[in-house]
Amino acid sequence: MTCTLNDVASCVSSMLALALIAGCASAPAPRPTVPAAIEAPEKATVAYRWYAKGTQNYTCTAKPDGSGAEWKLSGPEAKLYASPEAGASQVGVHGAGPAWDANDGTRFIGNAMAAKKAPSPDASAIPWLLIPKKEGDVSGTLGGVEFVQRMDTVGGQPPATGCDAGSVGGMVKVPYTATYIFYRGGV
Repeated sequence: MTCTLNDVASCVSSMLALALIAGCASAPAPRPTVPAAIEAPEKATVAYRWYAKGTQNYTCTAKPDGSGAEWKLSGPEAKLYASPEAGASQVGVHGAGPAWDANDGTRFIGNAMAAKKAPSPDASAIPWLLIPKKEGDVSGTLGGVEFVQRMDTVGGQPPATGCDAGSVGGMVKVPYTATYIFYRGGV
């Protein structure tokens, strides 16, 4: 078999491209810069960075002491995307629990009671969080995820008005966006 110089150059170029792709695919994703209060454990590694667009849903409930009513979070409803750009592929959904479901059917349920909080730099946005796992899958897209971090929040805060004794039971959906970072390991 004889090879021309073009054949050799093409083969070498293909091998270099594959090596670069393999190197990039195996490099760990960079950790985001966040407040110390919601920093993931040092040994945790970034698995995914997904972008949410949806609503934070609130129900008007009577205060336990009978002094009026207040908005209480009933849960989020959001679609998760592979990137923040318009037209990005949807990779999952986020809902009450809090729970994140990937398109392959795997699920991560967070322990909301153990979540760590930091205020958003935008006072009109919901706080940033680090949420440890309550339960989740061991294989698949979300398999082995131990923490989810919420950051870059925009919107989502309950309204300052509109909830009183006459509107108990009412619900409001407040638009929000956020970045969710999924971590494996670190426990």
